[in-house]
Amino acid sequence: MLVRLAIVEDDEQLHSYYGKMIEAWAKAQNVRLNITYVESAEEYLFKYGEQHLFDILFLDVCMKDMNGMELARKIRTFDRRVQIVFLTGKTEFVFEGYEIGAVRYLVKPVKENELIKALDACMEKLAGSRDDYLTIKYHGENLRLSRSDIVSVKVEGHYLQMQTTDEVYEWKASLREMMDKLDSEKFVMANRSVLVNLEFVSKITREECILENGESIPVSRGAYGPLNEAFMKYFFR
Repeated sequence: MLVRLAIVEDDEQLHSYYGKMIEAWAKAQNVRLNITYVESAEEYLFKYGEQHLFDILFLDVCMKDMNGMELARKIRTFDRRVQIVFLTGKTEFVFEGYEIGAVRYLVKPVKENELIKALDACMEKLAGSRDDYLTIKYHGENLRLSRSDIVSVKVEGHYLQMQTTDEVYEWKASLREMMDKLDSEKFVMANRSVLVNLEFVSKITREECILENGESIPVSRGAYGPLNEAFMKYFFR
């Protein structure tokens, strides 16, 4: 398996430090590796933009001008699958990092055993992403969709309305039928007719669930407890 990894770090001396440890890990795991070194968030956006070129990103949080957290938020607008590991000497961004969907948060100076744990976690998630797709019957044709791109699924009469990062699909099916195809730890009921993907949830109150796109979904009294518990477990496990 070829792993495409980028290190976005403004301290050029650390490129070699991280690179040697990552290459040693790849050799031990018999992983083919391609490492790209980038010195700023701006350079990353200029050279690679919205291209899906990398499997794993190591992002320094404290860089000049645009920091790693800002870069990660931009990347998440077009790529939900890339595995992100934050590097920093400060810990105040840790919870914000996990909300973005970071795999790990490594505090400098980074120890080799912690870096290896982060890479192993990334590989585990990448292996799982191979089974990320589902197929639905849509307007008489088989449509292949990524589960990671599903924002929510709603019941609209006898139809299901699926909101993805790109568009909305509506077809005749039951919510139970769709729930059987989705990970119950990641897709949770907000009320009896709406299923949300925790990856896209930014805030939960007793009355509403706020998604990253600003949409507000009503939360029923019985769904609040399980939804909030699932959210905390998913992001802070």
